[in-house]
Amino acid sequence: MSLSVRDVAVRLNVSEKTVYKWLKTGLIPASRIGKSWIITEASVQELVQPKNITSQAAHVRIAQPSNTLRPPVRDGQMLDQGEAGLEAEYLARFTSVLHGAVDQGVQGVLGPRATDPTTSTAIASALESADGEVLLQGIGLREFFGDRGHTAILRQMAAEDRAVQIRAILVNPVSEFAKARAVAEDGAQFVDEDRFRAGPLYNDSWRSLNVIAALKSEADSRSRFGIDVRFVDHWPSVYLVMTGESTFVETYLFGKPSGAVDGSSIDGLVPMFQFHSASQYASILRQHFDYIWSGANPHLKTHSLADIAEAMHVHV
Repeated sequence: MSLSVRDVAVRLNVSEKTVYKWLKTGLIPASRIGKSWIITEASVQELVQPKNITSQAAHVRIAQPSNTLRPPVRDGQMLDQGEAGLEAEYLARFTSVLHGAVDQGVQGVLGPRATDPTTSTAIASALESADGEVLLQGIGLREFFGDRGHTAILRQMAAEDRAVQIRAILVNPVSEFAKARAVAEDGAQFVDEDRFRAGPLYNDSWRSLNVIAALKSEADSRSRFGIDVRFVDHWPSVYLVMTGESTFVETYLFGKPSGAVDGSSIDGLVPMFQFHSASQYASILRQHFDYIWSGANPHLKTHSLADIAEAMHVHV
């Protein structure tokens, strides 16, 4: 069945003049007999749903009400067929990325935690609403066991005796891995054992250990809140914060920013990914955490809080 110019104009919610323009430019495939245009239903459908969307994203449909469909435009100007096809391809790729992200449980791609305050806010929000088990993994996790950052939230959990069980894996602060970080960030002079123990990273670890000891002491007097920390002779692959709802993951990198003259680290300078904790990736991360935590691998030595407290002369 052929359609009239008026039919097409009504279908696409445009003027008849616009339809004639599209017919002349070939945007609407049609044949012409004399002064009459022969427009098929398939031609209009091709305009509405172009076939030049990449096969990779062919399963993605973008639904729109039929009375609002219009040919692709940019800045009020109609695109020619080549441009329209390219726009459709880009849209298909973009939609495919979104589709894959949703399938994999991605909730957000956040800025680097060292430079983007909204990332810390998102983690804080997840912690404040958390119940059940909370997993933490990192090198020193100073933002959780230091003088700033999320430490106040953990202390509030303990004070309120919330039903939260925290498990944290940190790098052994007197291990070769910790010394390697001190050399990378603060200089070759920290190869010396005495300099290392007098250096900023060791002292940060000592302060964090005191915070952990205080939280552990408070937890021992509570009925619902709990905390357990283990230290490993192992450089973690990721920075991890996992609550029952959200999992935050940052790839750990080793080294010092070029041009930095202080104790800066390139940790925290890459994007943070937020996944739903029910996703497959979060499940794999949990398995990884549990494996390291278990100490089952004889080449990944695990130390208790009491072991490290004794080594660093901290009362637990």
